[in-house]
Amino acid sequence: MATTAQKAAKGASIRCTELFSLPVTATANTDFIFKLPAGAEDVNFKTLTTTAYTASTDALITIGSAAGGAQYVASTTIKALGQKAHALVDAAAAAYVSWPGTFHVRVAQTGTATAVGAGTLVAEYSLPTTR
Repeated sequence: MATTAQKAAKGASIRCTELFSLPVTATANTDFIFKLPAGAEDVNFKTLTTTAYTASTDALITIGSAAGGAQYVASTTIKALGQKAHALVDAAAAAYVSWPGTFHVRVAQTGTATAVGAGTLVAEYSLPTTR
């Protein structure tokens, strides 16, 4: 098994994971801004809902280039406990071979919003090494 240093020396990418907390307030939309290193490649997102969101109808996540945007991940429910993998929208998968750095996450509660619910957004990506 090659060490990280050996992989870097061979020009292979280094796989990384970032965790971002997703608490909500009793408002319809809770917005977050997160950053990944500029140039990150092969970006994947998943949500781990650890405390069910109790909005009366649904709790939906979007990931985009601006607040409320869905340029990267379309609206997906994260209301129930569990893990949800998020597929990049087709345009994002094609356009973002190299990640721009900043992304905006919105948790939108539909129906009556509550302050109950929590999760973690997991961002996995690769960082290219100098070849």
